[in-house]
Amino acid sequence: MEEKRQFLDLLVRKGALKIAPNRHSFFHLKSGRLSPTFVSLAALTDGESLAALKRSYSRAAMVGVQRGELRDFQYVFGPAYKGIHLCALTCEGLYEGYGKNACYLYDRKEEKTYGEATRGSAATRLIVGAEKFVPGSGILLVDDVITTGQAKYDALAKVRLLGDHYLAGLVIAVDRQERIGDAQRVGTCSATQVLEEEYGVRTVAILTMQEIFALVQAGLDAEVRRAWIRYYEQYGVVRMA
Repeated sequence: MEEKRQFLDLLVRKGALKIAPNRHSFFHLKSGRLSPTFVSLAALTDGESLAALKRSYSRAAMVGVQRGELRDFQYVFGPAYKGIHLCALTCEGLYEGYGKNACYLYDRKEEKTYGEATRGSAATRLIVGAEKFVPGSGILLVDDVITTGQAKYDALAKVRLLGDHYLAGLVIAVDRQERIGDAQRVGTCSATQVLEEEYGVRTVAILTMQEIFALVQAGLDAEVRRAWIRYYEQYGVVRMA
């Protein structure tokens, strides 16, 4: 739990996790929901933050494999753009901390139309590192946060271009633990549950929103604390208490 507390402290200090100070300053999410919190790792741009991301992601990956929550892997895939530095940092952390020499992969937003890509496959044109991919290998996905999961589904479609492979799982910084949908249409499952049920991809989160609430609730304004609880009664797959 101490590692989680330290990671949460970093997110708050650097502005990667914003918690509304009152009910009038809640955040409009892409889904249309009005949330007491907002998460964006784009705020983590300095050396201290990158070092922490490297440690936290690589540790989560290795602990996940050791516990059987993730399968072993040889490649780490980060979807563009936010996942690019995450997959690189994870690979560096895996080698420095655990002696595991994984390779990174990430997708391009546009196909490469020159150089080696002109003689390669669709995977070579769309995925950096594809030319070194060994068929049958395991791929670990990494990303920042999961809410609806749409970006993860898009990444899975890109990964399929590599051919024969298996998905070792997904590591993210924060699982919001919300049911899929928007402000009016609320599904029955979270994005992580859908990923596991439909694609067989298990998720390991460095922090969950339930863990964050447990760590910060004592310092919250009473009205914000009640609103946070109500938000998860309406949209969550977990309850805050």
